[in-house]
Amino acid sequence: MTQTLWCIRHGTALHNILSKQIGDKAYLNYTDTPLVEKGEKESLEFGKKWGNLKNMDIVFVSPLTRTLQTATNIFNGTDKKLIAIEDILEFPQGLHCCNKRKKKSELINLFPNVDFSLIDENPKYWQDDIQETVSELQKRIQTFFVFARKRDEKNICVVAHSSFLKALLFGEVGNWDKGLKHCYPYEFKLIQQ
Repeated sequence: MTQTLWCIRHGTALHNILSKQIGDKAYLNYTDTPLVEKGEKESLEFGKKWGNLKNMDIVFVSPLTRTLQTATNIFNGTDKKLIAIEDILEFPQGLHCCNKRKKKSELINLFPNVDFSLIDENPKYWQDDIQETVSELQKRIQTFFVFARKRDEKNICVVAHSSFLKALLFGEVGNWDKGLKHCYPYEFKLIQQ
């Protein structure tokens, strides 16, 4: 069986705007950055116009605020199940505080419509003083592929992040200036092995 992953980058978030103004400090000084007004609009508009929305069997979402907001906005008013998956967090984990998620108990209160049963209270991959390597990112992607292949759903929406999705879709890490479009569906065929 071939599954189709519809990979969507979150809407424009605070660190995306601040990085143009203050550089790397935007990634280091702000924790779990939310969407800005532009990102809210992008995700709401995308949810209204995306033709494949109704065809999604399930939604996997990174447990960072900006992706949870994006997925909630896109699938607002639908019966689609949203499940938080730790493996699809942004790269790198560690040092870039904008990529450090809140505790599970906080997220449950903020996003009651999301299933957080697959994550622990504290971040799985985060280490304050050590930045994740490309090899560790590739292991996360493979772990996610194994997880997805065990599922019965054929059309899977993945709401995640530019660097993570570029590595998943194209095997590309780096080139930070050329991020994926916000709230745009990238199609990826996941073939059973």
